[in-house]
Amino acid sequence: MTARRKEKNGSAERKSGALRARIPFSRTVFETERLNLGRLLTRIGRETDVRSERGGKGPRFSVPSRDAAKVVAICECLCYNYKIIKERGIALFFVRALGRAGVVLGALLSLALLILYPMFVIEVEYSGDEIPSVRRAVEESGVREWAFLPAFDGGELERRLLALDGVAFASVTKQGTRVYVDVHAEREGPGFVDIPSGEVKASVASSVTRVVVRSGTAEVSYGDVVKPGDVLIGAYVMSGEEKVPCPADGEVFGLVSRTVTRFFPDTEIVREYGRVHREARLSFNGDAPVPPESPFEDHILEVSVSRNEFLLGYELYTYVFREVSYVERANALSEEEMAGETEGSFLAGLPSDAEILSLETKCTRGEGGVYVELKAQTEERISG
Repeated sequence: MTARRKEKNGSAERKSGALRARIPFSRTVFETERLNLGRLLTRIGRETDVRSERGGKGPRFSVPSRDAAKVVAICECLCYNYKIIKERGIALFFVRALGRAGVVLGALLSLALLILYPMFVIEVEYSGDEIPSVRRAVEESGVREWAFLPAFDGGELERRLLALDGVAFASVTKQGTRVYVDVHAEREGPGFVDIPSGEVKASVASSVTRVVVRSGTAEVSYGDVVKPGDVLIGAYVMSGEEKVPCPADGEVFGLVSRTVTRFFPDTEIVREYGRVHREARLSFNGDAPVPPESPFEDHILEVSVSRNEFLLGYELYTYVFREVSYVERANALSEEEMAGETEGSFLAGLPSDAEILSLETKCTRGEGGVYVELKAQTEERISG
């Protein structure tokens, strides 16, 4: 017998040996080789009851399952290749059926737990102002740790809390197995602060992709098309059917499409600088001196002033004349370079949080030059 066959048969024997030893009236079916079969059956017959079985490629026989371990030992001692084909018996059949029923029952129980678990309240979390009557009202309504609430009504509990003395705002929400209770007390006198009511509005035309609300109520959702000035987050929350003012805060992102057209003329007038002429004049009374005449027909004048406070104070005015000439120069840029310049200036003007989704440029020859059309789509924050 090969080591692999022994390992396989030994593993099967270990898994089923305990079951065979405990279940009466069961038999184990073996299959072996024909070579010296009489010798093997004679040896096994001395130890237990052997019955011939039909089927299989080789000879099959069965023994009481309680003696299967003895047969395995005999086969290994005589170096016979064997296989354990199956276990059979009325008692064994019922035991296995009960095992399968247990698996099905366990699966059904697991499914029931998955359905019922979200209906439990594992934890109640309070936030806002500490008001003792609020906790009592929440617990009296049945909302407490490990409570089973198949029909949770947060709106009804909010109305009960708002009816309590000293409660100005109440919010009750359930997420999974947690209930969140947020209450704020009434405030009077000079310490009272008005709740800001500014809305979050769109700063650019776009198609909404994401809405992150930290305070307030979202007025748009994915796919909505908005234009500048449209309200994205309203400055209120719903308490039942009533709108309660609150600060509006959050971020809204959207798809923004932009089109930019830039014209590159075939020739352009370019300024060139030539000679430089400097002159200096003093001023002792604080008045600016009369500027000197420029030696150039076209020029740029730069004036700088420095003051000397040593002994007799004075101001030194320096005049710098730069000669300027204008020449016509041909556009030496290729279409790729013109497209690159257009893209560079466009990207420099985008918001820092903009994510470029698509960018396309197209060069078209026109009268006197080249038109570069750039089309881009970005996802960026559109909330002002």
